[in-house]
Order: sequence, then structure tokens, then C-alpha cells
Amino acid sequence: MSVSEFFLELYFLPNMKSVKSVFWVGLVASILGDALRKVAMFQAGVNFTHLVQYQRRMNHKLVTTGVYGLVRHPTYTGWYTFAVSSQVMLMNPVCAVLFFYAAYIFFEERVKEEELLLISFFGSEYVRYKSKVPSGLPFIKGYSIGQFD
Repeated sequence: MSVSEFFLELYFLPNMKSVKSVFWVGLVASILGDALRKVAMFQAGVNFTHLVQYQRRMNHKLVTTGVYGLVRHPTYTGWYTFAVSSQVMLMNPVCAVLFFYAAYIFFEERVKEEELLLISFFGSEYVRYKSKVPSGLPFIKGYSIGQFD
């Protein structure tokens, strides 16, 4: 879809794809998003997995320092930034909006589910952390106490 949008707009609206500043903003934001994701995975170490964990492992620790001290979900924030910024870089306005929306739908539910589990794993330690550190994802606050009661 992204490739189709790019070439259709390049053919029908060639001037739209020639704004170098938009390209550079998208490229830099994409690189920063990807770097944030990789740094977060490295900092989390064995505490990071690609799948939501439904049982706490014995060695599972709550990571709250480094990039996790800036945002609660830096791997998701990095991916979100990379995905949307890549479309900005390509000057694909339709895909930029669609990627933003699709990522929002996916992460809004995933973060709620994951945070409910993190509260069950770490209790008040996670609740305190959540109250001090933003999710890092646009319009996504995460699980609210009493939400599923």
C-alpha cells in the first residue's frame, strides 16, 4: 500500500514528493524511533520479550531506568515513531494517517493488557512507576485501575 501510494503520487503529483525538508524530518525521526526501540530492548535485557508474558518469570524485574525512565513503553514508542515517520519520509500522507491509526488501535489494546499483567506481577511498584512516567504513545494512557472491574 505504501509503495503504491508513493508511486501514484509521484506520477500524478510529482511536486508533492519534492519537499526535501519533509524527507529529512521523516528520515531523522525514523532513525531515532528505530534507535529508541533497539536501546530499550538492550536496556531491558532478559526482561524484554516480543510476546506479552502471562506469567512472571523468576528473574523478571521491572525496568524503570534509562529510556524506561522517560517513557513506559519505549519499544512501542520507537516502533510507532519509525512506522509513521517512514511514511512522512516518503511523503505519503494517506499511509501516514493510516499507519498512525492502525498502530494506535493495536497498541491501545496491547498496552492495556500488558499493564494489567504488569500490575499483577509488580503491584504497587508498577502503579507508582505508571503514575510518574508517561506511556510514550500518542493518546494512549494505558490501563486504569478499576477499568475491567
